[in-house]
Amino acid sequence: MLKKFLAFVAVIIIIYSVYIDINFGTIPVVSQTTVKSEKNATIEKPAPYINKKVNPGDTVLSIVEKINKSPLTVPIKQVIIDFKKFNHNIAPEEIQIGQVYKFPIYK
Repeated sequence: MLKKFLAFVAVIIIIYSVYIDINFGTIPVVSQTTVKSEKNATIEKPAPYINKKVNPGDTVLSIVEKINKSPLTVPIKQVIIDFKKFNHNIAPEEIQIGQVYKFPIYK
């Protein structure tokens, strides 16, 4: 008799907890707050560039080093990314002699 009573109480507790969970929930609702970010912080200024005609033997890296007159302060991958961005996604290996391209300037 005691086992049946305890089983009945357990079933009632389970049903009650399911009812509370479905109707009210147990996880607090996270309020959605809008974060206003400064427009200046999210907008990156593009790196400055210079138009330069490619001569025989020139590579993107050699031209960028000549323009900046010092060892590069950015990784070579960044130079490639910037070159592609300025030149409509032209790969550095595809430059042609006599053509004018935009080369990034780094400070």
